[in-house]
Amino acid sequence: MNAFFDEMAAEVIKWPSQQEIQQTSSEVFRRTRFPGVVDGTHIKIDKPTKHQESYCNRKHYHSIQVQIICDDKCKLIDVFIGYPGSVHDARVFSSSFIYPQLSELCQDGHLLGDSAYPCLDFCLTPYKDNGHLNRMQTRYNKVHSSLRIKVEHANGILKQRFRQLYHVKLRKIERVVALVKSCCVLHNLCQIQDKLLFDCEHNPLDITAIEDENVAVADTNMTFEARSGAAKRNYIASVI
Repeated sequence: MNAFFDEMAAEVIKWPSQQEIQQTSSEVFRRTRFPGVVDGTHIKIDKPTKHQESYCNRKHYHSIQVQIICDDKCKLIDVFIGYPGSVHDARVFSSSFIYPQLSELCQDGHLLGDSAYPCLDFCLTPYKDNGHLNRMQTRYNKVHSSLRIKVEHANGILKQRFRQLYHVKLRKIERVVALVKSCCVLHNLCQIQDKLLFDCEHNPLDITAIEDENVAVADTNMTFEARSGAAKRNYIASVI
């Protein structure tokens, strides 16, 4: 069964084509293309058989990290599963298989991430609210939040559809990862627009949910990419 879903995952969870990216470009961010939104979610698990301490997260329960990138219709376009719950979102992001490809995949576009992520040319984050944001930065943050909430929708829909993801009663991490991946594949198949895999109907899904809390960013090293990301963010903030 695991091999079946592994094989399906390559076809069902995949990066959008350039045509699809253009079709889902945000009107607000119309000057730059908007491939998707990135975020991490924790899947609660029973105490694993190995390295129990590593899987205990900051809320003091055992979990694995699931990094999700979704499009504007809550379709998953990339998932990275299995890092221990104690690992910060930014480290999971930089360790994910897709991270080295993002500059090429996004081209002149970008992902949107919350403040747990570094601000890069291919991943734009909100301005840190230190109580002194100007009007331009406040407006940018509001627009950014309204777009980024799509990944919170996707997380909520995924766990509502497969409620065992609220607490997976497995102790072997490999089995947990296989279960979560299978649920992600089925999530995309359940999305109304993905009926295109079986017929020609196309009905976009629009579901509302509650936005999750932001997490403070751990690593603030300003690499060239980060400086480039900050400049890009400033430009977009000035034109929206």
